[in-house]
Amino acid sequence: MKKRVISGLIYLFILVAMFASKIVVNIYTKNIGDLIFDTLIWFFAIVGTYEITRAFGDSMTKAQRVLTFIFAIGVIPACGLAEYFFGYGLHVTCVCFFAHCITLLSLLVFRHDETTLENIGSSLLASVYPSLLLCLLVLANHIGEPPILDGFDKVIGGTEQAVFNSDLAILFIFTISPLSDVFAFFFGITLKKVFPQKLAPTLSPNKTVIGFIGGLIGGAISGVAVYFVYTMVLSLIGRAEVGWMFENVGLWLLVYVAIGLLAALATSFGDLVESCIKRKKGLKDMGNIMPGHGGVLDRIDGTIFATVAVYVCFAFINLILWFVALPH
Repeated sequence: MKKRVISGLIYLFILVAMFASKIVVNIYTKNIGDLIFDTLIWFFAIVGTYEITRAFGDSMTKAQRVLTFIFAIGVIPACGLAEYFFGYGLHVTCVCFFAHCITLLSLLVFRHDETTLENIGSSLLASVYPSLLLCLLVLANHIGEPPILDGFDKVIGGTEQAVFNSDLAILFIFTISPLSDVFAFFFGITLKKVFPQKLAPTLSPNKTVIGFIGGLIGGAISGVAVYFVYTMVLSLIGRAEVGWMFENVGLWLLVYVAIGLLAALATSFGDLVESCIKRKKGLKDMGNIMPGHGGVLDRIDGTIFATVAVYVCFAFINLILWFVALPH
């Protein structure tokens, strides 16, 4: 338990330091801080790829491992730089992935004897999880602020509350996922004797329904916390007055809580996905870089899927805000 707490605190310190660097550097530069945070995501992709390719063992050939590592090393910087300079991060990511798929399929021709359809599938899975999915975290890290259009200030709650940018996205992702895990663990430990029903006994025998409910409660509470923390951060850096947090507070809290619930649900699903992979490979942990937690993938499995939920929510919300702001 002591090792788990220490490694957890180190992980939290790194996250807070990187997030603070992102915000502070962005104040004095043109979003260079976003690229700094990308380096943390790049680290997740490289170490995570190492862990999952090691877990797959003989399910992948040496050539497939090399190609999967090249993809992990290249796709995150390519996505981040393309998004930062040109706004084409998603396009470049798709091109990189398609090129990677074709390269893997070419092994059926050039390394026919050792390449099978099964190990091609393992290679693709090791490329999608985590690297391709982490590209969404890169894109979330580069969500820009919409321009102030005529009528944008008439959007419910004013302009500041309608800015769902990268700072808020990262705050959501790295607040909701960990707190959802903490609440799920607390509810599961304290109430499992009263509510012993298993959530997915075949995939993860230790997860309970009450723990899952606790995770959703944690997600909702996280949404409320993010709302007020975000407003305080904006006030501290001079972007807004503290008073605006109370404008249409009921409506905006509902939006934040909804995002929190969806991200918490995605976090639980991500935990089950990794549990399934580990069970099929006979592993307890994906790695040992974080004593008490396991590997990087053991720590960010839920975060990866929470990113998908938050990114989709932000895209949908910003689309609605643009539609409302545009003259009709």
